[in-house]
Amino acid sequence: MLIVVVFGIAPVKTEMLFDSLRECLRAEDAMRKEYAAPYNEWLAWAQQNPADAGYPDSAPFFQRRFGLENPGTCIPHAAQPQISN
Repeated sequence: MLIVVVFGIAPVKTEMLFDSLRECLRAEDAMRKEYAAPYNEWLAWAQQNPADAGYPDSAPFFQRRFGLENPGTCIPHAAQPQISN
């Protein structure tokens, strides 16, 4: 199961289950890339427009805003047995 830890304190279940640790780690890597894409767009703009962006002082704020500090982690998860009535 992939869990995202928001702001370093709040674990959020993604409900994403995987058959192997490798698949889970790939999903976590894809999630990080999705977080990084808008930040990198902002960063390129901020570096070209430092006065408008308040760059480099604003970089830590935007890293948090775009979720770069929200790590994902893969937690082993056993399937719940189906109970029939």
